[in-house]
Amino acid sequence: MVVTAAAVFAVAAATVGREAFRLGHQPPSTIFDLEEAVHFVADDLPEDAQARLTYDEVRELVLAELDHLNDEGVFAYPGEEPSVTPDGDVVINEDDAAALMLAEGLDVLDDDVVLVVDGLHRYLADIGAIGPKA
Repeated sequence: MVVTAAAVFAVAAATVGREAFRLGHQPPSTIFDLEEAVHFVADDLPEDAQARLTYDEVRELVLAELDHLNDEGVFAYPGEEPSVTPDGDVVINEDDAAALMLAEGLDVLDDDVVLVVDGLHRYLADIGAIGPKA
């Protein structure tokens, strides 16, 4: 009986130890919440930009940037795969994102677009979804 108890304890200890090691070396999963992102970005804007942009406009800009990131292959919507698979490191140019958003006909200032893109990238970095700037 003692031998059986020792064997059960050894198996349990090995299993718990293995899983604890695996979880300790595996990065936590990143969960993106659109509403949280919109509020984070909108609340982080300077006061003059907050006076010009509504939450709906910030949401449109955030969605446009997410589409841009999806086109670059670094973001996928829930339940989807990225539209492109990058062959290595991907560098996102914020000026390209701003130009794409302005081309979509959104009635906002260039500076506001850049502020929203920067804010979204800060949010994504805060939740661990993107790496550091190149």
